Amino acid sequence: MNRRPRAAMIVLNQVTNDSRVLKGAWYMADKGWDVVIFGWAPKSDVEHLDVGRADIVRIPRPANRSDGNRIVRIARRDFNKLRNRARQAWIMSIGQIIPGPSSEILRPIGLAKIAMTDAIADFEPDLIHAQDFSALPVALSASRKIVGRGGAKPPMIYDAHEFLPGQANIKRAIRRSLVAMERAVIKQFHAVVTVSPKIAEMLQQNHNLDALPIVVQNDPVLAASRIHPSDIRKDLGLAPEIPLMVYSGGIAPQRGIMVAVKSLPQLPGHHLAIMAPGENAHLLQLLAKADELNVKDRVHVLPFVSNAEVTSYLKSADIGLIMNTHHVNHELSTPTKFSEYAHANIPIVVSDVKYLAAETRRIGMGEVFISEDVVSFVEAVLKVTAEKAKYISAYKADFLQERSWEAQCERLVPLYERLTGLHGEASTPSVFKVDEPQSKPKTMNFKEFYAKFLSANTTS
Repeated sequence: MNRRPRAAMIVLNQVTNDSRVLKGAWYMADKGWDVVIFGWAPKSDVEHLDVGRADIVRIPRPANRSDGNRIVRIARRDFNKLRNRARQAWIMSIGQIIPGPSSEILRPIGLAKIAMTDAIADFEPDLIHAQDFSALPVALSASRKIVGRGGAKPPMIYDAHEFLPGQANIKRAIRRSLVAMERAVIKQFHAVVTVSPKIAEMLQQNHNLDALPIVVQNDPVLAASRIHPSDIRKDLGLAPEIPLMVYSGGIAPQRGIMVAVKSLPQLPGHHLAIMAPGENAHLLQLLAKADELNVKDRVHVLPFVSNAEVTSYLKSADIGLIMNTHHVNHELSTPTKFSEYAHANIPIVVSDVKYLAAETRRIGMGEVFISEDVVSFVEAVLKVTAEKAKYISAYKADFLQERSWEAQCERLVPLYERLTGLHGEASTPSVFKVDEPQSKPKTMNFKEFYAKFLSANTTS
């Protein structure tokens, strides 16, 4: 082979806030692979971005309306078929029966098959890595296209980001259909990867898999971590002696953050910082409750910082919070913030969801409270505040190394090599940073587009 081995990652979002996908592509590119993440573009142009030596290609989502465009007409036709079939049965195979085509969960799947298939096939990947259940149909469609053009069928990996039957935010009828879809196609994938040991066990049992899925937990990068020019306490203007709790992550009722707000009248010295990706309805509810309780001056909202800078930015906080309520997927894994707080060297207070609570107690890195219970939360916070040094001492070097992205992602290297028989030539770690997007010229085809930036990668 006269080129580096190629891997196509597929994810049906805009990519730039998906730390798991970004970190995986960044890491494998440094291991000598040409990795392209295919995702959705926020605008009408095809876009290219870099994350280290890896590349991101964002493709516009076809509009679901008739405007004379062939791709749009095909998308509309396919959705009409899916809607009619959905009235009769659950999905039995990819691209056949999907109920509720108006759903925002299902709509991108049909459109992505149309919009992304040719673009992925033009990349001519040696391996396809489907990130989350929604990418499964697209991966299979791209594989069929490659074979139809006379190419070799690329091996495929299914990366299950969560346990699909436990997705509480998906309506039951749709979730059952998606689970049936996952069951129908999962054995067409050559390997399954997931985010926790418990989910790996459940996937194997539910789908009668020959092998236990490989576990790659969502942990922060070490080699490419950077020092943030500021820190959370400095940005809030808080003195060192003021107790500061921090929640970093998405904002939704099931994340349990309301308990922290309601606790503040009983924690008169504590402040709460919420690092969120943007304003939404629940964040406004949290702030309204803080105002009602006369504690709004102690609730602070901050934006996300770069993935590579999170741990350094959080170091001046006193307690990291993980407050998930009791939903199936919350019980089965530790979220990314679990290890981010650990690498920031701050103790944690977590709700009693099973796997997270067990890990917290096993390591001794914090206290567990009863989910959605203000009284037990206050007790846990006061205990950690009083004995902060004891909990910090639990962060041993071997634990921190194991809960790093480098240690977790190292399991992908032999998997890629085993499935393809190809080996990349590793380079020193690149900067883990997403660059600004650049649009593909309208006159340039995809193969020319890829050749342009892949050539630049080989000389970096």
